[in-house]
Amino acid sequence: MTDKIFDALIKETKTSDIYENQTHWEARGLNPSDKSVIQILRKATNSFHEELEKIHHSNASTENKLIQISNNVDSLPWDDLDSEEKDFMAEVLAPAIEAAGFNPWTIF
Repeated sequence: MTDKIFDALIKETKTSDIYENQTHWEARGLNPSDKSVIQILRKATNSFHEELEKIHHSNASTENKLIQISNNVDSLPWDDLDSEEKDFMAEVLAPAIEAAGFNPWTIF
């Protein structure tokens, strides 16, 4: 993908209401999580995307970028989330990782 498409995807996700809008939870067959959990999801997603932008636009090797992305995924607040919330966040983050040129499902 081009940098323009990558940047647009990141911006779209960061400004979306993916976690805040109840219909996105209902589409997954879930009740919305508490506001405190939604804040964790939003903060983690935005922080991850900011780091991913830096990595994507850096001059690092592909191997080094993969390591950095994997480390960022590992540092997400997984322990603060239940299984459904973890799956939801992974599915939200996956398109950006893919747009950066990596297979997200080998990283999660």
